[in-house]
Amino acid sequence: MTQNQRIEQNIDFYTSHLKHIDELLERSSKGVTKSPEHADIHAQITNLKTERDQFAEHIETLKLGSTADMQEQMIEGAGPMGVWDALAQQLEKLVERIER
Repeated sequence: MTQNQRIEQNIDFYTSHLKHIDELLERSSKGVTKSPEHADIHAQITNLKTERDQFAEHIETLKLGSTADMQEQMIEGAGPMGVWDALAQQLEKLVERIER
């Protein structure tokens, strides 16, 4: 597998995780009312959407990167996966809380 193929494969992997995050965000938003008891949930969702957007920007940076070296360095670092793991864990806990 060439370096470019590996980069493309990792970008596809990150994009797949972004779709999962979007699904969790959608689930977390369903059934949440505007009542005071859900005020903290709205704030959490807003913060998580901000993190999601940062993750999406990171993926775009990888896709549009000017050099393969920069892309490789970003992909092999824990950056995207660290962000995804933390975000997904927070969303999964939030969805569990909401869906109980």
